[in-house]
Amino acid sequence: MIGAGTRKRVRAKPEHRREQILDEAVRLIGELGYYGFTIQALAQRCQLSNPGLLHYFGSKEQLLVALLQDRDRRDAEAVTTIAGVIRQGDQEPTPTLRQVLDLFRATVVRNASQPELVRLYAVLQAEALNSSHPAHGYFTARKARTIAAFSQMVAPYVGEPRSTALQLTAMMGGLEQEWLRADQGFDIVAEWDRVAAKLLPIP
Repeated sequence: MIGAGTRKRVRAKPEHRREQILDEAVRLIGELGYYGFTIQALAQRCQLSNPGLLHYFGSKEQLLVALLQDRDRRDAEAVTTIAGVIRQGDQEPTPTLRQVLDLFRATVVRNASQPELVRLYAVLQAEALNSSHPAHGYFTARKARTIAAFSQMVAPYVGEPRSTALQLTAMMGGLEQEWLRADQGFDIVAEWDRVAAKLLPIP
């Protein structure tokens, strides 16, 4: 029998506990980087022991991989939803330039709503310039996929699609870093609109 002053411990479901760990990892790694954070610090934030946390991910490196995969999955779902809304009712196989610009803008709007995730990627991408970083291959492959996708979208409207794609990704990432540095002190979406109008002007 449980006494009046005793609380019964309620265990979180495994999927909820994993989600909690990943959410805290976004914040902690965004603050300290991959090399700066420790399993112990993350475990404390999640009110777990070190072995309790490692039960879900196995190692610090496996946690990083799981975190990036989870964020990629969420981003893919969001982009698919955004593209579906933008293309709704349009039977043309090739999106119009307006639709391409709307998709880019929707991505910036979404990123502006989650600064902790933007900070995480900014910190990790800088760290992962070192080929020994566990996420080096991940970010190299991710950038290649992004450039390829952007190139395909803008190809009908520019003379050098890969060059334009490189500029778009560089400006998007650069604006995000300046936005974080300014403590989100300017309208990143408005600045993006100005950049996009120069790189992909509508006739």
